[in-house]
Amino acid sequence: MDNRVYLKILKCFGAKGTRFTTEDLARELGTSKRTVYAYFSSKDEMIEKTIDFVFSQIIQSDTAILENTGLPIQDKIRLYFQNIPDAYSIGTIIRHMDDLQRYYPRLYERVNHHLDTIWDGVIALVEEGINRDELQKVDTVILKLMLNETLRKLLDYEFIAGHQVSFESGIKAMSDIVLYGLIKTDHPKSTG
Repeated sequence: MDNRVYLKILKCFGAKGTRFTTEDLARELGTSKRTVYAYFSSKDEMIEKTIDFVFSQIIQSDTAILENTGLPIQDKIRLYFQNIPDAYSIGTIIRHMDDLQRYYPRLYERVNHHLDTIWDGVIALVEEGINRDELQKVDTVILKLMLNETLRKLLDYEFIAGHQVSFESGIKAMSDIVLYGLIKTDHPKSTG
């Protein structure tokens, strides 16, 4: 499947939520509804595959960092936090979670599953670093909660607008707090 199709679905979804039509998508793609149905059997499938596309992009880039055997754990963790996902794509989905919950509850659960597991790779890395005595001992359940809730807030348009912070600057600030804490030390701040 051409990535362009998923980006067009995201555009339609962003504009109308779950109320976008196959005709809207066909117009965006400059093709017919029949051609759209050659790719997808239903709107449900369109949305599901687009959700999977968005999160698979994040997973692929995170996996490349986590599986890099040439990097020490601390460098992997720094790079993982600097690997900021595409706020537009995830934000488009998050903005319409109420519609998903109401009309597509299975897809709503799928998005929540992706969001709840997005930090699993780095949490496993932190646990490995703790076990090797390379990192401070921290409660990884609480760390994951902090990361999940911060991500969800930073994807909330009203929160972002009300606090005049961008998704990217919020993720960087969260990363700096997690990586370097509040107490002044000799650690350099991240440059990403």
